[in-house]
Amino acid sequence: VLGQQWRSMIFGLCMFHGIILERRKFGPLGWNISYEFNESDRACALKTLDIYCDRESPGAIPWDALEYINGEITYGGRVTDSWDQRCLRSILKLFSSEAILLPDYQYSESGRYYCPQSRSLEDYKTYANTLSIHDPPEVFGMHENANIIFNRNETRFFVDTLLNSMSGGDAMGEAALAAMDKLCLDKIQSIRAAIVRNIDSDNPYPDLMKRDNRNRIPSLTTVLLQEIDRFDKLLAVIHSNLNDLEKAIQGFVVMSESLETIYRAFINNQVPQLWHSKGFLSTKSLGSWIFDFQQRIEYVQSWFNDGLPISSWICGLFFPQSFLTGTLQTYSRKNNIPIDTLRFDFDIMNCTLNQQVIYERRIRGQKSNSLFEDLKVPDYGILIHGLFIEAGRWDLREG
Repeated sequence: VLGQQWRSMIFGLCMFHGIILERRKFGPLGWNISYEFNESDRACALKTLDIYCDRESPGAIPWDALEYINGEITYGGRVTDSWDQRCLRSILKLFSSEAILLPDYQYSESGRYYCPQSRSLEDYKTYANTLSIHDPPEVFGMHENANIIFNRNETRFFVDTLLNSMSGGDAMGEAALAAMDKLCLDKIQSIRAAIVRNIDSDNPYPDLMKRDNRNRIPSLTTVLLQEIDRFDKLLAVIHSNLNDLEKAIQGFVVMSESLETIYRAFINNQVPQLWHSKGFLSTKSLGSWIFDFQQRIEYVQSWFNDGLPISSWICGLFFPQSFLTGTLQTYSRKNNIPIDTLRFDFDIMNCTLNQQVIYERRIRGQKSNSLFEDLKVPDYGILIHGLFIEAGRWDLREG
Protein backbone atom coordinates (compact mmCIF):
# COMPACT_ATOMS: atom_id res chain seq x y z
CA VAL A 1 0.00 0.00 0.00
CA LEU A 2 1.03 3.66 -0.37
CA GLY A 3 1.21 4.17 3.41
CA GLN A 4 2.74 7.53 4.32
CA GLN A 5 2.58 8.70 0.71
CA TRP A 6 -1.19 8.17 0.75
CA ARG A 7 -1.50 10.13 4.01
CA SER A 8 0.59 12.95 2.54
CA MET A 9 -1.74 13.15 -0.46
CA ILE A 10 -4.85 13.25 1.74
CA PHE A 11 -3.32 15.84 4.08
CA GLY A 12 -2.16 17.99 1.15
CA LEU A 13 -5.62 18.08 -0.43
CA CYS A 14 -7.19 19.05 2.89
CA MET A 15 -4.61 21.82 3.32
CA PHE A 16 -5.31 23.02 -0.22
CA HIS A 17 -9.03 23.15 0.54
CA GLY A 18 -8.43 25.22 3.67
CA ILE A 19 -6.06 27.59 1.88
CA ILE A 20 -8.42 28.48 -0.96
CA LEU A 21 -11.26 29.03 1.52
CA GLU A 22 -9.20 31.33 3.74
CA ARG A 23 -7.88 33.39 0.82
CA ARG A 24 -11.40 34.83 0.54
CA LYS A 25 -10.84 36.90 3.68
CA PHE A 26 -8.32 39.03 1.75
CA GLY A 27 -11.04 40.15 -0.66
CA PRO A 28 -9.85 40.92 -4.21
CA LEU A 29 -6.26 40.26 -3.15
CA GLY A 30 -7.17 36.63 -2.49
CA TRP A 31 -9.57 36.09 -5.40
CA ASN A 32 -10.80 38.52 -8.02
CA ILE A 33 -14.24 36.97 -7.51
CA SER A 34 -15.48 35.39 -4.28
CA TYR A 35 -16.21 31.71 -4.97
CA GLU A 36 -18.46 29.42 -2.95
CA PHE A 37 -16.06 26.52 -2.40
CA ASN A 38 -17.60 24.05 0.07
CA GLU A 39 -17.19 20.66 1.73
CA SER A 40 -18.66 18.80 -1.24
CA ASP A 41 -15.68 19.97 -3.32
CA ARG A 42 -13.26 18.52 -0.79
CA ALA A 43 -15.19 15.24 -0.58
CA CYS A 44 -15.25 14.98 -4.38
CA ALA A 45 -11.50 15.67 -4.61
CA LEU A 46 -10.75 12.97 -2.03
CA LYS A 47 -13.01 10.52 -3.86
CA THR A 48 -11.17 11.29 -7.11
CA LEU A 49 -7.90 10.59 -5.33
CA ASP A 50 -9.21 7.26 -4.11
CA ILE A 51 -10.45 6.23 -7.56
CA TYR A 52 -7.36 7.19 -9.56
CA CYS A 53 -4.63 6.00 -7.21
CA ASP A 54 -3.53 2.38 -7.27
CA ARG A 55 -2.29 1.92 -3.71
CA GLU A 56 -0.29 -1.12 -4.72
CA SER A 57 1.83 0.90 -7.21
CA PRO A 58 3.32 4.07 -5.72
CA GLY A 59 5.04 4.95 -8.99
CA ALA A 60 1.80 4.94 -10.97
CA ILE A 61 0.04 7.94 -9.40
CA PRO A 62 -1.58 9.87 -12.31
CA TRP A 63 -0.61 13.38 -11.20
CA ASP A 64 -1.58 15.03 -14.50
CA ALA A 65 -5.08 13.56 -14.33
CA LEU A 66 -5.50 14.52 -10.68
CA GLU A 67 -4.32 18.06 -11.34
CA TYR A 68 -6.69 18.43 -14.28
CA ILE A 69 -9.77 17.01 -12.55
CA ASN A 70 -9.29 18.93 -9.31
CA GLY A 71 -7.90 22.09 -10.90
CA GLU A 72 -10.26 22.34 -13.86
CA ILE A 73 -13.42 20.49 -12.80
CA THR A 74 -13.90 19.87 -9.06
CA TYR A 75 -12.59 23.24 -7.87
CA GLY A 76 -11.80 24.92 -11.18
CA GLY A 77 -15.34 24.43 -12.41
CA ARG A 78 -16.45 27.15 -10.00
CA VAL A 79 -13.79 29.61 -11.14
CA THR A 80 -14.80 32.07 -13.86
CA ASP A 81 -11.86 34.48 -13.85
CA SER A 82 -8.81 33.43 -15.91
CA TRP A 83 -6.33 34.90 -13.40
CA ASP A 84 -8.09 33.15 -10.53
CA GLN A 85 -7.91 29.90 -12.50
CA ARG A 86 -4.18 30.36 -12.97
CA CYS A 87 -3.75 31.09 -9.26
CA LEU A 88 -5.82 28.05 -8.27
CA ARG A 89 -3.72 25.71 -10.42
CA SER A 90 -0.50 27.14 -8.98
CA ILE A 91 -1.70 26.65 -5.39
CA LEU A 92 -2.88 23.13 -6.20
CA LYS A 93 0.62 22.18 -7.37
CA LEU A 94 2.03 23.21 -3.98
CA PHE A 95 -0.27 20.83 -2.13
CA SER A 96 -0.96 18.06 -4.65
CA SER A 97 2.03 17.05 -6.74
CA GLU A 98 4.79 14.48 -6.72
CA ALA A 99 6.99 16.79 -4.61
CA ILE A 100 4.72 16.49 -1.55
CA LEU A 101 5.70 12.81 -1.18
CA LEU A 102 9.20 13.78 -0.07
CA PRO A 103 9.63 13.33 3.73
CA ASP A 104 11.07 16.83 4.24
CA TYR A 105 8.58 18.68 1.99
CA GLN A 106 7.21 21.93 3.44
CA TYR A 107 4.20 23.93 2.26
CA SER A 108 5.77 27.32 3.03
CA GLU A 109 9.19 28.87 3.51
CA SER A 110 8.71 29.29 7.26
CA GLY A 111 8.76 25.52 7.75
CA ARG A 112 5.77 25.62 10.10
CA TYR A 113 3.42 23.97 7.64
CA TYR A 114 4.11 20.39 6.57
CA CYS A 115 2.57 16.93 6.64
CA PRO A 116 3.46 15.03 9.85
CA GLN A 117 5.16 11.69 9.26
CA SER A 118 2.88 9.55 11.39
CA ARG A 119 0.37 6.70 11.24
CA SER A 120 -1.79 8.05 14.07
CA LEU A 121 -4.77 10.34 13.49
CA GLU A 122 -4.22 11.78 16.97
CA ASP A 123 -0.76 12.96 15.92
CA TYR A 124 -2.29 14.88 13.02
CA LYS A 125 -4.84 16.46 15.37
CA THR A 126 -2.08 17.40 17.80
CA TYR A 127 -0.06 19.00 15.00
CA ALA A 128 -3.12 20.97 13.79
CA ASN A 129 -3.72 22.27 17.32
CA THR A 130 -0.15 23.61 17.51
CA LEU A 131 -0.70 25.89 14.52
CA SER A 132 -1.46 29.55 15.13
CA ILE A 133 -5.10 30.66 15.08
CA HIS A 134 -4.01 33.69 13.06
CA ASP A 135 -2.21 32.21 10.07
CA PRO A 136 0.52 34.36 8.50
CA PRO A 137 -0.12 35.46 4.89
CA GLU A 138 2.88 33.48 3.63
CA VAL A 139 1.03 30.17 3.94
CA PHE A 140 -1.55 31.60 1.53
CA GLY A 141 1.20 32.65 -0.86
CA MET A 142 0.70 36.31 -0.03
CA HIS A 143 2.79 39.23 1.22
CA GLU A 144 2.53 40.63 4.75
CA ASN A 145 0.86 43.73 3.27
CA ALA A 146 -2.18 41.57 2.54
CA ASN A 147 -2.65 41.05 6.27
CA ILE A 148 -2.43 44.78 6.88
CA ILE A 149 -5.19 45.39 4.35
CA PHE A 150 -7.31 42.59 5.86
CA ASN A 151 -6.93 44.00 9.39
CA ARG A 152 -7.70 47.51 8.15
CA ASN A 153 -10.89 46.32 6.46
CA GLU A 154 -11.94 44.43 9.59
CA THR A 155 -11.31 47.55 11.69
CA ARG A 156 -13.26 49.71 9.26
CA PHE A 157 -16.21 47.31 9.40
CA PHE A 158 -16.10 47.34 13.22
CA VAL A 159 -15.92 51.15 13.41
CA ASP A 160 -18.71 51.59 10.85
CA THR A 161 -20.93 49.21 12.80
CA LEU A 162 -20.13 51.06 16.01
CA LEU A 163 -20.89 54.44 14.44
CA ASN A 164 -24.19 53.24 13.03
CA SER A 165 -25.23 51.94 16.44
CA MET A 166 -24.28 55.21 18.16
CA SER A 167 -25.92 57.63 15.73
CA GLY A 168 -29.49 56.70 16.61
CA GLY A 169 -31.59 59.50 18.05
CA ASP A 170 -33.94 57.63 20.40
CA ALA A 171 -31.80 58.02 23.51
CA MET A 172 -30.41 61.48 22.71
CA GLY A 173 -31.46 64.78 24.20
CA GLU A 174 -32.96 67.65 22.25
CA ALA A 175 -29.70 69.62 22.31
CA ALA A 176 -27.74 66.72 20.82
CA LEU A 177 -30.36 66.14 18.14
CA ALA A 178 -30.41 69.84 17.27
CA ALA A 179 -26.62 69.83 16.93
CA MET A 180 -26.78 66.80 14.63
CA ASP A 181 -29.49 68.46 12.53
CA LYS A 182 -27.36 71.59 12.17
CA LEU A 183 -24.31 69.52 11.22
CA CYS A 184 -26.35 67.70 8.60
CA LEU A 185 -27.82 70.94 7.19
CA ASP A 186 -24.34 72.46 6.97
CA LYS A 187 -23.14 69.45 4.99
CA ILE A 188 -26.14 69.70 2.68
CA GLN A 189 -25.27 73.33 1.93
CA SER A 190 -21.57 72.62 1.39
CA ILE A 191 -22.23 69.67 -0.93
CA ARG A 192 -24.83 71.63 -2.88
CA ALA A 193 -22.33 74.45 -3.37
CA ALA A 194 -19.49 72.09 -4.30
CA ILE A 195 -21.03 70.14 -7.18
CA VAL A 196 -22.95 71.29 -10.24
CA ARG A 197 -26.43 70.05 -11.08
CA ASN A 198 -25.39 68.59 -14.42
CA ILE A 199 -22.57 68.49 -16.97
CA ASP A 200 -22.79 71.42 -19.40
CA SER A 201 -23.18 69.74 -22.79
CA ASP A 202 -23.95 72.80 -24.93
CA ASN A 203 -20.52 73.57 -26.42
CA PRO A 204 -18.69 70.40 -27.50
CA TYR A 205 -15.19 70.51 -28.95
CA PRO A 206 -15.68 70.43 -32.77
CA ASP A 207 -13.46 67.39 -33.40
CA LEU A 208 -15.51 65.32 -30.96
CA MET A 209 -18.53 65.45 -33.24
CA LYS A 210 -16.69 65.11 -36.55
CA ARG A 211 -18.18 62.13 -38.40
CA ASP A 212 -16.28 59.72 -40.65
CA ASN A 213 -17.19 58.69 -44.19
CA ARG A 214 -19.76 56.27 -42.78
CA ASN A 215 -21.42 59.01 -40.72
CA ARG A 216 -20.10 57.66 -37.41
CA ILE A 217 -18.91 59.86 -34.56
CA PRO A 218 -15.55 58.86 -32.98
CA SER A 219 -15.69 55.87 -30.66
CA LEU A 220 -14.23 57.81 -27.73
CA THR A 221 -16.90 60.48 -28.20
CA THR A 222 -19.51 57.77 -27.67
CA VAL A 223 -17.66 56.78 -24.49
CA LEU A 224 -17.65 60.41 -23.33
CA LEU A 225 -21.38 60.88 -23.97
CA GLN A 226 -22.15 57.70 -22.03
CA GLU A 227 -20.00 58.94 -19.14
CA ILE A 228 -21.78 62.31 -19.16
CA ASP A 229 -25.11 60.48 -18.95
CA ARG A 230 -23.87 58.52 -15.92
CA PHE A 231 -22.58 61.70 -14.26
CA ASP A 232 -25.88 63.50 -14.84
CA LYS A 233 -27.87 60.62 -13.33
CA LEU A 234 -25.72 60.59 -10.19
CA LEU A 235 -25.87 64.38 -9.90
CA ALA A 236 -29.66 64.27 -10.19
CA VAL A 237 -29.87 61.66 -7.41
CA ILE A 238 -27.54 63.65 -5.14
CA HIS A 239 -29.36 66.97 -5.51
CA SER A 240 -32.76 65.29 -5.15
CA ASN A 241 -31.61 63.58 -1.93
CA LEU A 242 -30.18 66.84 -0.59
CA ASN A 243 -33.45 68.69 -1.20
CA ASP A 244 -35.58 65.92 0.34
CA LEU A 245 -33.31 65.55 3.38
CA GLU A 246 -33.29 69.30 3.98
CA LYS A 247 -37.10 69.40 3.93
CA ALA A 248 -37.28 66.37 6.24
CA ILE A 249 -34.95 67.94 8.82
CA GLN A 250 -36.97 71.16 8.70
CA GLY A 251 -40.18 69.18 9.21
CA PHE A 252 -41.81 69.84 5.84
CA VAL A 253 -41.85 66.16 4.79
CA VAL A 254 -41.73 62.84 6.62
CA MET A 255 -38.25 61.43 7.31
CA SER A 256 -38.38 58.18 5.31
CA GLU A 257 -36.14 55.18 5.92
CA SER A 258 -33.95 56.04 2.93
CA LEU A 259 -33.55 59.65 4.11
CA GLU A 260 -32.75 58.40 7.62
CA THR A 261 -29.97 56.27 6.12
CA ILE A 262 -28.53 59.31 4.31
CA TYR A 263 -28.84 61.37 7.51
CA ARG A 264 -26.85 58.79 9.48
CA ALA A 265 -24.23 58.64 6.73
CA PHE A 266 -23.77 62.42 6.85
CA ILE A 267 -23.41 62.39 10.64
CA ASN A 268 -20.75 59.67 10.36
CA ASN A 269 -19.00 61.43 7.43
CA GLN A 270 -19.77 58.48 5.16
CA VAL A 271 -20.96 58.36 1.57
CA PRO A 272 -24.63 57.26 1.45
CA GLN A 273 -25.06 53.76 0.09
CA LEU A 274 -27.55 55.03 -2.50
CA TRP A 275 -24.85 57.26 -3.98
CA HIS A 276 -22.43 54.35 -4.05
CA SER A 277 -24.94 52.22 -5.95
CA LYS A 278 -25.43 54.95 -8.57
CA GLY A 279 -21.83 56.09 -8.62
CA PHE A 280 -18.25 54.96 -8.99
CA LEU A 281 -16.16 52.60 -6.87
CA SER A 282 -14.59 54.40 -3.92
CA THR A 283 -13.62 53.82 -0.29
CA LYS A 284 -13.25 57.51 0.60
CA SER A 285 -15.04 59.33 3.39
CA LEU A 286 -17.77 61.82 2.46
CA GLY A 287 -15.58 64.93 2.31
CA SER A 288 -12.86 63.23 0.27
CA TRP A 289 -15.48 61.63 -1.98
CA ILE A 290 -17.05 65.01 -2.80
CA PHE A 291 -13.64 66.49 -3.63
CA ASP A 292 -12.85 63.48 -5.81
CA PHE A 293 -16.23 63.86 -7.53
CA GLN A 294 -15.44 67.52 -8.23
CA GLN A 295 -12.24 66.47 -9.98
CA ARG A 296 -14.10 63.88 -12.04
CA ILE A 297 -16.73 66.41 -13.09
CA GLU A 298 -14.05 68.92 -14.11
CA TYR A 299 -12.15 66.25 -16.05
CA VAL A 300 -15.20 65.15 -18.07
CA GLN A 301 -16.31 68.77 -18.62
CA SER A 302 -12.83 69.70 -19.85
CA TRP A 303 -12.78 66.70 -22.21
CA PHE A 304 -16.15 67.77 -23.64
CA ASN A 305 -15.17 71.43 -24.10
CA ASP A 306 -11.47 71.15 -25.03
CA GLY A 307 -11.16 67.69 -26.60
CA LEU A 308 -9.41 64.53 -25.45
CA PRO A 309 -6.52 65.50 -23.13
CA ILE A 310 -2.93 64.49 -23.88
CA SER A 311 -3.10 62.00 -21.02
CA SER A 312 -6.44 60.59 -19.90
CA TRP A 313 -7.34 60.13 -16.24
CA ILE A 314 -8.74 56.64 -16.65
CA CYS A 315 -9.73 56.33 -12.99
CA GLY A 316 -11.92 59.41 -13.32
CA LEU A 317 -14.50 57.47 -15.34
CA PHE A 318 -17.46 55.43 -14.14
CA PHE A 319 -16.68 52.62 -16.57
CA PRO A 320 -12.99 52.66 -17.60
CA GLN A 321 -13.42 49.42 -19.58
CA SER A 322 -15.48 51.25 -22.19
CA PHE A 323 -12.66 53.76 -22.66
CA LEU A 324 -10.23 50.94 -23.43
CA THR A 325 -12.70 49.28 -25.79
CA GLY A 326 -13.31 52.63 -27.50
CA THR A 327 -9.56 53.02 -28.05
CA LEU A 328 -9.38 49.61 -29.71
CA GLN A 329 -12.42 50.44 -31.81
CA THR A 330 -10.79 53.68 -32.99
CA TYR A 331 -7.80 51.73 -34.30
CA SER A 332 -10.08 49.04 -35.72
CA ARG A 333 -12.10 51.55 -37.74
CA LYS A 334 -9.06 53.41 -38.99
CA ASN A 335 -7.27 50.29 -40.24
CA ASN A 336 -10.26 48.05 -41.08
CA ILE A 337 -9.13 45.37 -38.64
CA PRO A 338 -11.58 43.25 -36.59
CA ILE A 339 -11.57 44.54 -33.02
CA ASP A 340 -11.46 41.03 -31.55
CA THR A 341 -8.01 40.50 -33.11
CA LEU A 342 -6.50 43.54 -31.37
CA ARG A 343 -4.76 43.73 -28.02
CA PHE A 344 -2.94 46.40 -26.06
CA ASP A 345 0.81 46.79 -25.78
CA PHE A 346 2.04 48.78 -22.79
CA ASP A 347 4.92 51.19 -22.28
CA ILE A 348 5.51 52.69 -18.82
CA MET A 349 6.54 56.36 -19.00
CA ASN A 350 9.37 57.66 -16.82
CA CYS A 351 7.28 60.39 -15.20
CA THR A 352 4.19 60.80 -13.04
CA LEU A 353 1.02 62.86 -13.30
CA ASN A 354 -1.16 63.91 -10.38
CA GLN A 355 -4.74 64.67 -11.38
CA GLN A 356 -5.24 66.86 -8.32
CA VAL A 357 -2.45 69.19 -9.50
CA ILE A 358 -4.04 69.35 -12.97
CA TYR A 359 -7.43 70.08 -11.41
CA GLU A 360 -6.14 72.84 -9.12
CA ARG A 361 -4.39 74.56 -12.02
CA ARG A 362 -7.51 74.51 -14.15
CA ILE A 363 -9.86 75.89 -11.50
CA ARG A 364 -7.38 78.75 -10.96
CA GLY A 365 -7.54 79.46 -14.68
CA GLN A 366 -3.96 78.32 -15.31
CA LYS A 367 -2.94 76.18 -18.26
CA SER A 368 -1.92 72.61 -17.50
CA ASN A 369 -0.02 71.99 -20.76
CA SER A 370 3.36 72.32 -19.04
CA LEU A 371 2.57 69.21 -17.00
CA PHE A 372 2.49 67.16 -20.20
CA GLU A 373 5.73 68.50 -21.73
CA ASP A 374 7.72 65.33 -21.03
CA LEU A 375 5.11 63.07 -22.63
CA LYS A 376 5.47 61.78 -26.16
CA VAL A 377 2.05 61.27 -27.70
CA PRO A 378 1.93 57.91 -29.55
CA ASP A 379 0.91 57.80 -33.20
CA TYR A 380 -1.56 55.07 -32.31
CA GLY A 381 -3.04 54.54 -28.89
CA ILE A 382 -3.44 56.69 -25.80
CA LEU A 383 -1.64 57.92 -22.72
CA ILE A 384 -3.31 57.29 -19.37
CA HIS A 385 -2.55 58.13 -15.75
CA GLY A 386 -4.13 57.45 -12.37
CA LEU A 387 -3.78 53.67 -12.23
CA PHE A 388 -3.49 52.01 -8.81
CA ILE A 389 -1.45 48.98 -7.81
CA GLU A 390 -2.83 47.20 -4.76
CA ALA A 391 -0.29 45.82 -2.26
CA GLY A 392 2.66 46.94 -4.40
CA ARG A 393 4.37 49.90 -6.07
CA TRP A 394 6.06 50.69 -9.36
CA ASP A 395 9.80 51.35 -9.31
CA LEU A 396 10.35 54.27 -11.71
CA ARG A 397 14.15 53.97 -11.58
CA GLU A 398 14.12 50.31 -12.56
CA GLY A 399 11.28 50.81 -15.04
